[in-house]
Order: sequence, then structure tokens, then C-alpha cells
Amino acid sequence: MRVNVVYAVVGQAWEVDLECPTGTRVIEAVELALEENEFKEVELKGEETFAVWNEVVRRSHVLQDGDRLEILRDLVVSPMERRRMYAKLNKPDPD
Repeated sequence: MRVNVVYAVVGQAWEVDLECPTGTRVIEAVELALEENEFKEVELKGEETFAVWNEVVRRSHVLQDGDRLEILRDLVVSPMERRRMYAKLNKPDPD
């Protein structure tokens, strides 16, 4: 089965298509992705959250053919705090 794995940080994104055996779990697909050249620069802390098509899933979730597995990272600044920072500067939020 085919699974697309993606990970992004500010200014850079990594993506790889994997051929996985049926019954592959999220954590197994992540381990396979980290072995690929596209993910050689990626360093995970082990605390990441995962999503399939924008829906948060457990590490033990069994993937299906065609799934897009997203490796999520914690926000650096909460959206509310970011709005406060821009409000103090009297600048519109660029988002």
C-alpha cells in the first residue's frame, strides 16, 4: 500500500511516498520515512503528534492505502499570544 508522509517546520517541508505492507501502523511508517533520503535532516524528539488527513491519530493507528500521514509539531507561540504580540506593535497579523 502507498502512504505519503509529510513534516514541516518554518521555511522547510519534507515529503516522501512509501510503499508499506498492509497493516502498517503510524509509528512504523514514521520509522520507514526517517530511513529515506528526503528525511535524513529531520530530527524528531519522540513527543510528536500524528494526523492522517488532518485528523489526529494514535501512534498505533493502522494506515490505509492512500493515507497522508502528517507529523505534527508543537506550536512555537499560541495563536492568541501571537495576536497579542502583533496588537502591541500595531501591525496586522500577516496570516
